[in-house]
Amino acid sequence: MSKKFQLKNGLKVLLLESHKSPVISVQMWVKTGSADEKKGEEGISHFIEHLVFKGTRKYKVGEIASIVEASGGELNAYTSFDQTVFYVTISKQFSDVGLDVISEMMGFPTFDAQEIDNEREVVIEEIKRGQDSLSRAGSQLMFSTVFKGHPYSVPVIGYEKNIRKFSAKKIADFFHARYVPRNMFLVISGDFESTEMKKKIAKYFGDFTDFKVRKVIRPKALKTKKTQIKIQKSNFEQTVAYLAWPAPSVKHQDVPALEVLSIILGQGDSSRLVNALRLEKPLTNSIGAYAFTPQDQGVLAISMGLNSINLEASLEKIKEQIVDIVTTPPSAMEMQKAITNLASEQIYSLECVDGIARKAGTLEFYMGDHEYFKKYLKQVYALKPEDVSRVAKKYFIADGLNLCVLSKENEKQNQKIAQDFCKSLKSALKSAKKEKSPANKFKAQKLSFKAGSREVTEIEEIALAPGVTLLLKEQRETPTVSVRAGFLGGLRAEPMNVEGLTELFSRTWTGGSKKYGESELNAKIDEMAASLGAFSGRNSVGISMDYLSTYEERMYELFDDTLSAPLFDKSVIEREQHIVENQIKSRNDNPSQLAILQFMKTIFDGHPYAKDMMGTVESIKTIKSDDIRDYYRKVVNCQNLTLSVVGDFNRDHWIKNLSQLVKKLPKGQKFNGEFKLDPINQEHYLFQESKKEQSHVVVGMRGLTIDSKERHTLEVLQSILSGQGGRLFIELRDKNSLAYSVAPMRMEGLGTGYFGAYIGCSPEKVKKAISMLKSEFKKLTDQRVPESELLRAQRYIVGRHDIDLQRKSAIGNSILFDRIYGLNPREGLDVAEKYFSVTAEDLQALAQKLFNQHFIVSVVGPQNPF
Repeated sequence: MSKKFQLKNGLKVLLLESHKSPVISVQMWVKTGSADEKKGEEGISHFIEHLVFKGTRKYKVGEIASIVEASGGELNAYTSFDQTVFYVTISKQFSDVGLDVISEMMGFPTFDAQEIDNEREVVIEEIKRGQDSLSRAGSQLMFSTVFKGHPYSVPVIGYEKNIRKFSAKKIADFFHARYVPRNMFLVISGDFESTEMKKKIAKYFGDFTDFKVRKVIRPKALKTKKTQIKIQKSNFEQTVAYLAWPAPSVKHQDVPALEVLSIILGQGDSSRLVNALRLEKPLTNSIGAYAFTPQDQGVLAISMGLNSINLEASLEKIKEQIVDIVTTPPSAMEMQKAITNLASEQIYSLECVDGIARKAGTLEFYMGDHEYFKKYLKQVYALKPEDVSRVAKKYFIADGLNLCVLSKENEKQNQKIAQDFCKSLKSALKSAKKEKSPANKFKAQKLSFKAGSREVTEIEEIALAPGVTLLLKEQRETPTVSVRAGFLGGLRAEPMNVEGLTELFSRTWTGGSKKYGESELNAKIDEMAASLGAFSGRNSVGISMDYLSTYEERMYELFDDTLSAPLFDKSVIEREQHIVENQIKSRNDNPSQLAILQFMKTIFDGHPYAKDMMGTVESIKTIKSDDIRDYYRKVVNCQNLTLSVVGDFNRDHWIKNLSQLVKKLPKGQKFNGEFKLDPINQEHYLFQESKKEQSHVVVGMRGLTIDSKERHTLEVLQSILSGQGGRLFIELRDKNSLAYSVAPMRMEGLGTGYFGAYIGCSPEKVKKAISMLKSEFKKLTDQRVPESELLRAQRYIVGRHDIDLQRKSAIGNSILFDRIYGLNPREGLDVAEKYFSVTAEDLQALAQKLFNQHFIVSVVGPQNPF
């Protein structure tokens, strides 16, 4: 049920009742983004997004986050080109807290000069983090080329020089000119009664001052009638390339056909580009296509990550696919697959209150109608294959192409490759457009589903066969199902001399089975808007599947054959070996990951946990088909199998069919690995050079095991340190402006684990960051946590837990892994009492046990701090 109304001050309100979970989402959508900034203001909207958290008429620095987290809620915000959104997700019993803090942030921020100066450094650290990101650097190159002359060409985060000079007056003036009731709307979704909620909204938002909105006229992007080629030198290992064409805004009639075109070309493993450039031959590490259709002109783009030596061959394959879609309408199967995936978005978005509010907010912002998706679906269902070819011909224009390449090598060669490709594409398209597309009969089948119910059952545990446990939990509020099949194993079952085997095993498990080849399997999964994939970790491997209830029988057939009869085809293995090798070589593009790997290698020296999941370039090359099949036989057996099924499923169907499935599996034996781990007798200070803007730091020590009686105490301890109201955020970020990203980290394993913290900061701040992290750990050993702070941490972790468990996949994972690791499957669901029973004395005792150990300090960055 939805209601829309407007307060006297002009603030529009949208209420969306959903009673599936006792949670609500409060979102304020501001109709201003980075594209509404004038020259010299670039970055001010994003800066304001940070600053409204830093104090209001009612709350001081850190208090907003603390009160939300003390009520078990989450809060955050984001800024985009077109809008800025502030949101709180919280238990319905604390709805007043969510309303109050959003009201204070959006109506009464103080913009204190000292806090502005403190936050400048945080935003500058965020800018540096973006400069170290390959994906951000690549997309910025593309946007600056396609949208030249338009604000979309400018990064949302702005420029460091602007952040350093914005005054308190400038910030306040901009805020009162754009963040005003008539330029905002409030969206609230979740478990509430609209009549009562309307009264609360009037109380918290009715006294907003109705300032005059500063009108903004955005400049238009410069039109060009010739191909734009941008080749830029980078220090990243991997090359990224974008082929981008101007596209219309969100309200244009071509948008539905462009969305279908993008899905057919480059979304999902059965899409044309993924199949041709990733699966048939591994020319790229990743490739995709999308239509970005915002408030103003958009872009139709193909993006890929690859080894630079494959650029020419990859562009040639892309040309073939473009010409083909321009000349030949897509098949009926491709059309139906794309349409089903677009229609399924509405169903999947209903799983959590955030998704409901976000989708409604997006439609309200762009279309002025939060229920516009119904009209959009009518347009999608009416599409014919010829419509897709028509928009392909209309937008894939050689003279409209923007070809952007970011690479560390072969700059001149890449320039020539790009120029030759553009000439070749122009010639091919000129010939193609003379051809007439043949007629292609097609009528879309509408995705139908029954209305959900609030029926929820307890976990049912069934022994299907000796060693085989099936966990069932019915939840019928949405017509979706989440399935997991898990086996003990993972890195712990991997031979020490075959590093990377577990990773390669999971990548090839779904690469074809006895009944279904890889291409057929991918096509069937995609056409049902489902997912079916393998997972692997340090302790386990398995198969995961998520689907719409209407496709249950068809999806089960794929699940059964993939689990019981995988082929591990040699060509699939060799292809994935090539991709893994490329990804290992590109590791320097992710220095934070290198810091963690360096930490793990030292803290777990001699243990399987010390190994890199990906292996090494040398070890990956040595893995054979027989190694993967041996690993499969070692872990995939009845004595080692646990399954979970959560959602709107047919109970009898699953029990009957799984009873037959387990008969196909060998009896085998449960995997039980025992590993020796030597004590750490001294502190270790590790450094690896990375020529990036930021340094990445991990400070940690040995932690607890999965079955430790102190596990819940440890989680509360982590909660003391985490969140925007936690000690690390307040001390290292809010007060000292050391970083944008700082957080505790932990892993409980089988037999061992770790606890610590991560921070990404400028190299000159590393020594202080390490010192402060150690200092925060020491405080926990020396002083008991105050009761008020303990309560905040307990409520925060319980609230986060409830919010996370809105998703069926989260419930399925929780009950599966608890059962696999020898715990009660309800262990991860019934947690409130366990967390609230933790005392300050428990926390101090555990802190002394952990933080009096020797530390491992791992740093990856441009300067050695030791």
